Amino acid sequence: MKPTSLNYVKLIAWLAYNKCRVVLNKTQVQKILFICYGLYLVKNNNYDGILCNKMFDDDTPKAWPFGPVFPRSYKRYNNDIPLILTTEEKAAFLEDKENLRRVTEITTRYCYIPARKFTSWSHQPGSPWSKALLGNNEIQWNAEISDNDIYKFFNDPLWKEGLTTT
Repeated sequence: MKPTSLNYVKLIAWLAYNKCRVVLNKTQVQKILFICYGLYLVKNNNYDGILCNKMFDDDTPKAWPFGPVFPRSYKRYNNDIPLILTTEEKAAFLEDKENLRRVTEITTRYCYIPARKFTSWSHQPGSPWSKALLGNNEIQWNAEISDNDIYKFFNDPLWKEGLTTT
């Protein structure tokens, strides 16, 4: 089984709660998922304009008012204490230990960031969200965010600017 966006959202929520005692809201979990997705693209692809290796294939990031959102996982996530991971989910995550380590590191580093700060960060001029939203010089809500734009953004070490807990 290859993990889906739903599995990753569950993992991120579980990690935040069990390692840091933080219950994430929808905006927080979506932005952490977006960071994980972007860094996965960078780590698992050589940029040649074709990005074949994705973290999951069941959901595509879209430009929504509060920033990048993976609609399928957004709609199914609730802000409660996360459910326990199933044996099948655990086994699937362990098939890619490097990615599991990266998701764990990203989640524990960024789970304390308030939703409003994530929103400001994702709305920066030149971000993948802003490029999708203003693609034709007019606002296009729910526009698909290009994997190429995501790759370029996260391939630049400055992607972290604005993501501190202070």
